[in-house]
Amino acid sequence: MDFKSKQAEFSAYIRNPDTNPCPNDVKPERMQVYRDLFFNNIESFLSSNFPVLHSLFSEETWQQLVQEFFEHHPCTTPYFAEIPEEFLLYIQNERTTSETDFPFLLELAHYEWVEMALAVSTDVLPSTEASTQALQLDSEISLSTLAWPLAYQYPVHKISPNYLPFQAPETPSYLVVYRDKEDEVNFIELVAMSFQLLQPLQEQKIITVQDYLSLVLPAESNDSFQGMALEALQQFVDKHIILLH
Repeated sequence: MDFKSKQAEFSAYIRNPDTNPCPNDVKPERMQVYRDLFFNNIESFLSSNFPVLHSLFSEETWQQLVQEFFEHHPCTTPYFAEIPEEFLLYIQNERTTSETDFPFLLELAHYEWVEMALAVSTDVLPSTEASTQALQLDSEISLSTLAWPLAYQYPVHKISPNYLPFQAPETPSYLVVYRDKEDEVNFIELVAMSFQLLQPLQEQKIITVQDYLSLVLPAESNDSFQGMALEALQQFVDKHIILLH
């Protein structure tokens, strides 16, 4: 047996010792050490990065979900910090759904992944006091790369073992999840209008407030409506969700 074949035999047993034979030249006790080391690391990493999702399952069901991911998903990254995204991709694209699945399973997994992705992002907020300035029509603004406007069918930010919505509400949940100046990840629940204010900024690098308002406000908008939009923008600037340039 060549090295690659031996390596494949070794890894197959580690992925699932119930369906793959132990390499005949390695003691089962030794292989179990490797198996426990790899699986427990993955399980620990997923449970810490998807704490709410983890809390909704019995321990047996959670272990089975992690085992299926561990066995069947070919991760394309060697970095632990990227494993949650691989887990999300597995749930979204590869996992066979079950009638007993929570209907919000994918959305909740995505929301918890977003929180983790923002926490470990290498992007930084600019060291400026611009957020204390009042917005002017000629001010240049952009959406922070550490702020993600999101829309979900289910209120994922409220889900817990004590709140399990099996029917999607009539109104979607609009959120912006962001990392602040203290590197803490927070979220704000938005009304539809505030969410719509942020959406165009995802497609713009830097834009003046005047040009931005011309994109989002109806042509017949009066000064009062423009003032409301400016006030909402200022609140986002104060929280470093929108950046001044």
